[in-house]
Amino acid sequence: MFGLTVLVVLGVYVYLAKMVAQFVGRRTESKLAKYVAIMAFVLIPTWDIVPGHLYFNYLCEKEAGTTVLKTVEVEKEYFLPDGRPDEKKLGDRFKQLSKTDRDLSTIFHITKHGSTIEDKQTGETLGHATSLTYFGGWLSSYLFSGGSSTTCPEYHSSHGMIWREVIRPKNNLPEGGN
Repeated sequence: MFGLTVLVVLGVYVYLAKMVAQFVGRRTESKLAKYVAIMAFVLIPTWDIVPGHLYFNYLCEKEAGTTVLKTVEVEKEYFLPDGRPDEKKLGDRFKQLSKTDRDLSTIFHITKHGSTIEDKQTGETLGHATSLTYFGGWLSSYLFSGGSSTTCPEYHSSHGMIWREVIRPKNNLPEGGN
């Protein structure tokens, strides 16, 4: 039903654009005015796509990614068999704080997700990760809310990645030995 509604609205919009362009063309007797009217109808639903992508790419370069302030070495029992840190076991010593800013850019529909790992004993921040999500222009974000989006960094688990960057396995080899 939603798809049918979108098709009907799109058809009415195209029909309205055609009628307005013909009216402007007849009224002004100018092809340029007619094309400007058509261009206005094209830009109304799409004007924010290009500047939105440009701003999103700029923010990705400047703000997204992982920053390690301090690495911590822990025993191997704090790691899963595949080598990833076990966040549940590490939860006794470290805490992960998350924050989402849905209003980073309301005009371009960009959301910022932040994650920080702190040492519970000292309160020291060990690192933080930031990812950004772009939901497209106003029309696509309105019609397909919660649908298609673009994220940077491209891997979606930057907040899981921070654990790998901050927490390292202890090297249990004796000093100077193999």
